[in-house]
Amino acid sequence: MAIPLISNVGFTEVSSSGSLNTKAGDKTKLPIQFFRLSGAISGALTLDNNSAHKKIILDTNGNNITNSSGSPLTTNSSTTLELKGSGNVQSTLKTFTSSGSGDTTISEADNSTVAVQTDTYEFDTALIDDNRSAGSGASFGDGTDSVRRPTDSGSTSLLVSGTYFSTGYATLFGGKALTNINRSDFAMSFSHAFLEDGTPISGAIVGPSGPSTFDGVSADQPDTNTTHSVGGETYRFMRWNSALVGVNNGNSGTFAIEMFIDVNTGKAVVAIIGGRGAFNQIKNVDVVGPTAGRRFIFTNNLAISCVLSGSNPFDATVSAGATNQVDRDSTDSSFSLTGTISGNDGSSRPFALKDINDGTGSVNEDAYTGTKSVSAF
Repeated sequence: MAIPLISNVGFTEVSSSGSLNTKAGDKTKLPIQFFRLSGAISGALTLDNNSAHKKIILDTNGNNITNSSGSPLTTNSSTTLELKGSGNVQSTLKTFTSSGSGDTTISEADNSTVAVQTDTYEFDTALIDDNRSAGSGASFGDGTDSVRRPTDSGSTSLLVSGTYFSTGYATLFGGKALTNINRSDFAMSFSHAFLEDGTPISGAIVGPSGPSTFDGVSADQPDTNTTHSVGGETYRFMRWNSALVGVNNGNSGTFAIEMFIDVNTGKAVVAIIGGRGAFNQIKNVDVVGPTAGRRFIFTNNLAISCVLSGSNPFDATVSAGATNQVDRDSTDSSFSLTGTISGNDGSSRPFALKDINDGTGSVNEDAYTGTKSVSAF
């Protein structure tokens, strides 16, 4: 049915997305603007402010307006847009993405957040994994080092492994308290410099409650494991009385191993007690301890649940106002996620990540009978 020409009314048929001001052409100067859809619209209809407009009507005429990437309407007019008709006006945007390597606010999801914490989660990892061939280990050497046991008031000279005599290894051993040695998963084996003596692996030690064997031989648990306060700090002293046998198939005796942090220098001490240092070597060493991992926390600020996917690191359904925490056993702080919403409100209106209008203007729906989408915000 033709629309009668009425003075001061600008009538415009709309068949595609875009600017309603542009579609009205010269008629945009008239005070009353009447827009009527002649077909379904995919995308957004926009309306800029025009001081000449006193009344604006948008009649869906039974046709739908859908926008998969945002709001179906963007009106910035200071005059209220009156929405009429039975056509659906919906945003079908239901997914959001986010990636980064630090704390992030996701504006597309109602300022939901991802927190990346670097100091709240630790995981056990191999700190030392030394594997050497028999006869090619780390020698104790024949020269002694002056060190101070935490059990003693003064220094003493011991056959100390030069390979591990450093502050760096003191840290890897777990500091003054030897926290990474005082574990069941600590292990160390020994070898001889001369394999023709028939004992390529001359012994092994493990931490408290450690396994009975390591590196193919019987393993000795600590015989002495004590703590001592020195200068207001706690040191640990550990000793294995029957750690290894000497050369000549052990006919030269059985030797002890002591481990502690030198009170004088802060260096790690692995000392052989008895025997000749140059004939004895440290073969394999396993030290496991905590290291800083990454904790990721997603907080859902949407009004409804969302499903996180991508497994980097999130893969969960998170209720409105709830959080999802994932701990990562590495120092990788990067994340990448896709969030998806679904469902309808109590009036069977589908949820979307955008309102039907994302402009500064207002929309009156009193005469509208279609089904609009509603924001999940």
